[in-house]
Amino acid sequence: DQAAHKEGAEVAEAAEAKVALIVVAAEERVAEIAVVAEVPVVAEAKAAEHQDGVVTAAKEGTEAACATMDAAAAAATGVVIVEFVAEKGALKKVDFKTNNVGFEIAMAGGGCCGPAGQAQVAVKKVDKKGQAETLGVKRGWSVKSINGTDVTSLKPSQKLLEGSVAKLPKA
Repeated sequence: DQAAHKEGAEVAEAAEAKVALIVVAAEERVAEIAVVAEVPVVAEAKAAEHQDGVVTAAKEGTEAACATMDAAAAAATGVVIVEFVAEKGALKKVDFKTNNVGFEIAMAGGGCCGPAGQAQVAVKKVDKKGQAETLGVKRGWSVKSINGTDVTSLKPSQKLLEGSVAKLPKA
């Protein structure tokens, strides 16, 4: 009877050891699964962190490509392409084909007496029955670019516009 009891105790001890090994293996597997399950959550968080940067880079790349295309189109077709920001932020591209463009630019906004916001180059005057008026250009529109070159300040913009217009045929 003692031998059977001893043998039963050994079997129970061996079973406990196996169960302990199984429990440890299961805990390790659960930890591995938890790590694997966490990967998509971490990846999604990292992707969200970088999404704005990627979107910004894509927009900048698109704008650079458009500017290059505008410059190439202007050179190939013999026009001056001016991109304006019109009412409500709408972008308007206007192709000037003769040297009498019919508008003047100046700085607008950002000052004590003008509209609030950052100063920008804008259409100061549109000549009656001039090319600009015929093409729909309005006083007050901001000038975004000339032949694909961004417009940021008055003097360089005036030089760029004058230099580009000088290459156009006379009206």
